[in-house]
Amino acid sequence: MKQIRILTVALATATLSICSAGAQTDSTKTVASPQDTIPHVDFQVVHDRMAKLEKEIPLTHNDVTHQFVEFFAVRKPSFVKTMLERKALYFPIFEKYLAQYGLPDELKYLSLIESRLEPTIISYAGAGGLWQFMPSTARIDFKLRVDKYVDERFDPYKATEAACKYFLQLGRIFNYDWEMMLASYNTGPGNALRAMRRSGGKKGYWNVYPYLHKQTRGYVPQYAAIVYMMHYADDHGIRPDSVQRQASFDTIHVNSYLNLKTLAVAGQIPYDKIRQLNPHILTDVLPNDTRQFPLRLPKNDLKYFYAHRQTVIDSAIRLPYDDKVMLAASETRDDGDFGDEEEEPVRTTSKKFLHRVRRGESLVSIAHKYDIDGRNLKIWNRLGRRAKIHPGQKLVVYKLVEVPASSAQVAKVSNSPRSERLSKARKYHTVQRGDTLWKISQRYGGISIDKIKKINGIKGNEVRPGQKLLII
Repeated sequence: MKQIRILTVALATATLSICSAGAQTDSTKTVASPQDTIPHVDFQVVHDRMAKLEKEIPLTHNDVTHQFVEFFAVRKPSFVKTMLERKALYFPIFEKYLAQYGLPDELKYLSLIESRLEPTIISYAGAGGLWQFMPSTARIDFKLRVDKYVDERFDPYKATEAACKYFLQLGRIFNYDWEMMLASYNTGPGNALRAMRRSGGKKGYWNVYPYLHKQTRGYVPQYAAIVYMMHYADDHGIRPDSVQRQASFDTIHVNSYLNLKTLAVAGQIPYDKIRQLNPHILTDVLPNDTRQFPLRLPKNDLKYFYAHRQTVIDSAIRLPYDDKVMLAASETRDDGDFGDEEEEPVRTTSKKFLHRVRRGESLVSIAHKYDIDGRNLKIWNRLGRRAKIHPGQKLVVYKLVEVPASSAQVAKVSNSPRSERLSKARKYHTVQRGDTLWKISQRYGGISIDKIKKINGIKGNEVRPGQKLLII
């Protein structure tokens, strides 16, 4: 994990001045320049308190650590106050995963230094989220989704679990020397190991301290100082104005395109609450290839949604295109003819193709060939999520094609008997187990759900196996 800028420019400046003095012991005090003088915080009182707070992770209190205590208590009480206000949002999540992975509970305080408890924060180096993962690390090492629609580094749950896995990796590398593990979380295990080699093979953070990057020298003392401040802020006159808490939520699983704003409006759910519960969703929509995506919705605002669930979902998953008649724009031609020639009006219709699978083809390549969505290809052919295809297999493909609406064609159709025209146009679908109006609409090239309901006299949103539906 690459190193990131710590908190503020002021704190970064303080870090450099502190680190230039080197590691201090309890018996020596760093003398600050007059312009950097900070009001005194009793050294011995902090020393005694920090000793009582220490659990599995060492909280070494020396002059370096004490300067950070004074910094937070006097120069940056606003930071501590903000952390006291935000901690209830995320600490329950951190505590759950740290306990699940058998890690020290006090690691939860590290996120305060990493991200100020802002789930969507991005560092100057590109690290993101509560636990500051680089995109490549998130994708490759921890299988987090990072794309233009979703960035799971911003998901408090998945990012925290990834951080726990990373702590375990660092534990194996540094034999659970927690101070070295914290240092390596900031600078990367490679840099931490190089610092140990430059020290002549010494062990222990404070022995390796002079050989670490300047920024990393301030990282572990900062951690100890913020642990202290979160327990004794009140003794320094720092109190939160209010406490923010995570709203309770229910989860629905999305398996298609979904427009969050439409869902909010149709379901009478506050849009800002959906965004707060899902900070990892980067846009207003989830794409058409979405599968088993857990969407969190505010539990106290779902009365209308549950009463009209299918109608709301049908509205939110409707793709943003229309299969109505489209007119091609007229075009000026320069091929020797005089004047402009207007193209015939065209309409779009869904056409069925049978594709025979060839050796070497995959569902992805076939979908690309017909310019269709791979998910629809699976739905049309009743293929499971991990279904495999084989050479010679026949696949049904529905593709929107343009059909000229010429006057000759119109005349031919209009002159044929009405019953004959209807019988040729009619298609029927027998509902299978697991079918929904959405799946049926996609199977027949995106015919609207409202149209299916209207021509079949369906008032609700439920269909039953064996039911025969007219599809035009």
